[in-house]
Amino acid sequence: MTELTYTEEVVPIEKLREDEEFRSLVPPNNMKEQLVSSIAKNGQTLPIDVDSSYIILDGYTRFQIFRELRFKEVKVRKWNFKSSEDRATAYKLIAMLNLQRRHLEKNEVLKLLRELAEKIEKSSKEVQKFSPVGVNLEHNNETNTKPADLELKMKQVKEEIGAKEVTDSDIQKYSIISTIPFLRQLVDDGKIPLRTAYELYTKAKDKLQKIANLPPTERNQLLTTKEGRKIILERDDLLQPILEHKMAVSQAINKIKTEEKLQRSKKKSRVKDEDLDETEDEGEEVETDEGEEAESDEYPFVEEWQKAKEEEKVEQQLTPRFNVSVNSSTRQVTLEVANVLEELSRKGFAKLDFGTEVVIAKISGKYYAILLEALKSLERGSKQYKDLADFLVSNNLAVYDAEEDNYIISWRSLNCS
Repeated sequence: MTELTYTEEVVPIEKLREDEEFRSLVPPNNMKEQLVSSIAKNGQTLPIDVDSSYIILDGYTRFQIFRELRFKEVKVRKWNFKSSEDRATAYKLIAMLNLQRRHLEKNEVLKLLRELAEKIEKSSKEVQKFSPVGVNLEHNNETNTKPADLELKMKQVKEEIGAKEVTDSDIQKYSIISTIPFLRQLVDDGKIPLRTAYELYTKAKDKLQKIANLPPTERNQLLTTKEGRKIILERDDLLQPILEHKMAVSQAINKIKTEEKLQRSKKKSRVKDEDLDETEDEGEEVETDEGEEAESDEYPFVEEWQKAKEEEKVEQQLTPRFNVSVNSSTRQVTLEVANVLEELSRKGFAKLDFGTEVVIAKISGKYYAILLEALKSLERGSKQYKDLADFLVSNNLAVYDAEEDNYIISWRSLNCS
């Protein structure tokens, strides 16, 4: 790698040039609104990194903001090489700058290491110098690269850029699942954790190959939901009809949810029966004939099923345009939800009496109710709402601040005041 030095300058903003490959190498900054506010108030605090030809290496979001705010001049940190002649050095420098300045998630760092390894291998002037001894360089296509080769290259990149966010074990697992591109893509996108993807690979590699030809939407539904993964790992009776296009994934998932719901109801009924038996044993002996006893064992289960079906029918009648999951074991909740939906259909609006402050947020085309106190606690550094934190980060609505040990939340993106 070229020995790097830099000088700092103030130059006209028109002098800077963009490179689309450099722009897309790292995940976009999802806190642009906060940056706009900070730059408008405090001016430029960090220089934009450029090569000796003033091609931007890092700082594309800030560069865009400077142009929007009509900056005439900007501070730059000019590095002593030309990216057009030394792409490998440019790739690694961009990665190091981003790892130092931003908190990237594990999946983002793994994706970055892989892309760097692939790009550096294709960089003709750096291939022989960068590749470890024994690595087969004949595999230029990522789908043909052996896991061991990819692992070695990613570990080499990790060492050169100082990526401490991932372990060698993470890289090994990531390299293995990369042999199934659609599985790796879900990890890259933060849709499933690396651990989950690796478990699927080790336990059901043959089944993953079978679902490769399913439509992406159906396939992703199997992989990103716990019910879908259960179908892959345990329920061949449901997976086979899906593969034969005789059953939709959503139908199979609903079947599992219904079965689990009934199992919980049956278990609850058995507990009640056991409590009743204990009470009867302590008091007078209760006379029942065998037929009545058999019927009483089954009755609570049947009643729960009938109740669920009736409530589902009421829900469909009241809410033809809404898809809402209702807890059949709580009549009050069912009634309240049904009333709200009926009022929405009739009036066009409804009052939500949650008893606490909530934010109604539109995220990826769907609406979510989020506790306002939960959002504030994340900003204070509380670890109580980890699921919410993970959800917001995965949707680019929050970032973790390692120094403050808290989350910065993009409030405007949540459609709240």
